[in-house]
Amino acid sequence: MEASSPLVMSNEVEAAQWIRGRLSAPEERVVTSIIPAGFEAYARVLHPPQLPEGQYPLVRWRDVSRWSGTAMHEHVQWHEIALPETTPSAQAPWRSQGPRQGAPFEEDMKVLVEHLAAITSTPASCYFCVWIGHLGPAVRFTSSGEPPEQIPAPPHPSRLVQLPWREYAMYEGPLSSATSFADVSHWPGSTANLWWPEDHSWCVASEIDLQWTYVAGSNDLIERILADQRIEALRASPHDSSALVIGGWLEELIDGTTEQVLSNGSAQLSLSLGTVEITWRKSSLLKHGMIHSTTTMANGSASSETPIRTRDHSHLVRLVHSAVQRAVFDLVGG
Repeated sequence: MEASSPLVMSNEVEAAQWIRGRLSAPEERVVTSIIPAGFEAYARVLHPPQLPEGQYPLVRWRDVSRWSGTAMHEHVQWHEIALPETTPSAQAPWRSQGPRQGAPFEEDMKVLVEHLAAITSTPASCYFCVWIGHLGPAVRFTSSGEPPEQIPAPPHPSRLVQLPWREYAMYEGPLSSATSFADVSHWPGSTANLWWPEDHSWCVASEIDLQWTYVAGSNDLIERILADQRIEALRASPHDSSALVIGGWLEELIDGTTEQVLSNGSAQLSLSLGTVEITWRKSSLLKHGMIHSTTTMANGSASSETPIRTRDHSHLVRLVHSAVQRAVFDLVGG
């Protein structure tokens, strides 16, 4: 297959079978629950919190780290640097909703492809899996005043790659096709969620809920990626957590706010990027009512409601805790 060949939908899903046997159980929520075990080294490529557009420059996690005064480290998560305990004197350097989940920056993808091509013995023969949730119909908004354009769903394969986390449509094509998924999926900035070469020398995984992309391969490949200043990557280990991890002052704050809502029916927080108000509206019709939250930031506000329909106290605590956490994380788009 020539390097310019288009992507071709494939029903030969057996080509992905090697991955299934090398994945950790989903409930373990570690790196190898997302990307296969057995490689020499791993890295995670951080999705930028702001993409370049018009007057707005590209913003990296390291820029936000400098702003907040919170050091970067191998296990750093977005909320650690984006929601500091004390309010910085300078304006926050990003104006978006934070790093896009499940979709790396296209320019970063090109850098990855460059490094992968240098060590791949089968660059003309690669496999790309796209989560089927990204293959549905879509709406494209045109100029102001015009009705949105309805975009039909692309064709689905007759067979899917079935892995513990997700089901995927599979495509075949050259490595250069990694940045050519706009015609396959209508999801904004969509890329393949899981891709690898025929020789299995590396693998790339962009799980739809994560703000980074995992890369697995040889020590040499990962060292090249970590050293390349055109992207932002951190070393990862197979058993690192792939889940949201909250600790320190923020964990204490969310736990304390949960107790306050359960005791008093409401709570209000003033944080470095805005305010959060939580109200528990009890109702006999819904057994325990509704949790209403409002998050107010410099550029607007967001509200949500969580129905509480349980008489089990431990379940009630979990529901309220989840509502508080979600409201706080709305401040940083996490």
